[in-house]
Amino acid sequence: MRNRLQFLLFSALLHMTTSRLHEFVYVSEPMNWMNAQKYCRQHYTDLATVDDQEDHDQLLKTAGMGHVWLGLSRTTYPGLYAWSDQSSSTFTQWKPGKPSDQLCAKVYEGVWYDSRCTNSNPFACYFDRKRQIVKLEVKSSLNLHDLEVMNKILAKVEQILKEKGVSGEAKLSWRTQSDGNVFQTKDQKSVATKQTCVS
Repeated sequence: MRNRLQFLLFSALLHMTTSRLHEFVYVSEPMNWMNAQKYCRQHYTDLATVDDQEDHDQLLKTAGMGHVWLGLSRTTYPGLYAWSDQSSSTFTQWKPGKPSDQLCAKVYEGVWYDSRCTNSNPFACYFDRKRQIVKLEVKSSLNLHDLEVMNKILAKVEQILKEKGVSGEAKLSWRTQSDGNVFQTKDQKSVATKQTCVS
């Protein structure tokens, strides 16, 4: 099998996109919103900013379902909420009927509430990781759904990325498509695959 893998042809990387991936850290020591913000800015990037449903799910996985400050506040009521890190995210998960007249936001049992900024709550901070999605084309007569073949391909991709100067801290993994497969057939001679690199 090792010899047969030598006949794999890796074409040039077809497309690479980079996006932010928030990594959340739960801080159990209750603080008011301002002190929580200060703590997150000193030790991480900022109070939790939620860009999309994936971020929200990750935040809940990290912080649990209890009261946790978000990096969302407003200076006056009525007024617009803004993220502490000045993010342009418009994603929200407000409980129906919320927000009311309070200035700071927290998540509780999976939904967002407004709250007095002077209340003490645990909180979540975030720091950024980069996620790069790399599309490449693999041509082979081998069964590309075979786990051993997939691992060999991943090792080869890792080697190519290191040669291109990608950090040694990159974590590579296959990305499963919506149909449950890693590989998509373009035609009978070539198979395209999406591969995700997280560094």
